[in-house]
Amino acid sequence: MNEITTTLNDFLLHTKSSAALIINGKGKLITSLHLDYADSIAAMSSAIVSMSDKLLLDLEKGSLKQLFLKTSEGVIIGNKISGTNFIITFSKDGSNLGLLLRSTEETAAELSKNSLLK
Repeated sequence: MNEITTTLNDFLLHTKSSAALIINGKGKLITSLHLDYADSIAAMSSAIVSMSDKLLLDLEKGSLKQLFLKTSEGVIIGNKISGTNFIITFSKDGSNLGLLLRSTEETAAELSKNSLLK
């Protein structure tokens, strides 16, 4: 688990994101950094990911790989790690959106090599 936490922390430092969490497909929190009420956020995030994935499958648009939400106070990016595991990241600054999208995808690929997240 230390390796996962280190990877998340490095991501936060590199992208200047404010928080991150990893969830499984059942809405269970695997780990989080800098989030209050992480279990509740994990459950709500899982519902969004699940509904989005079902929408794409119903529309025959393939499976969900990445999800982007823009809010009045920043952005939220979700990226599939492997199987049903997802990384969800939060940033107060959306001006570096390209970096955030690419870094989230790269971090998800790195995390997919961890035996706990395969």
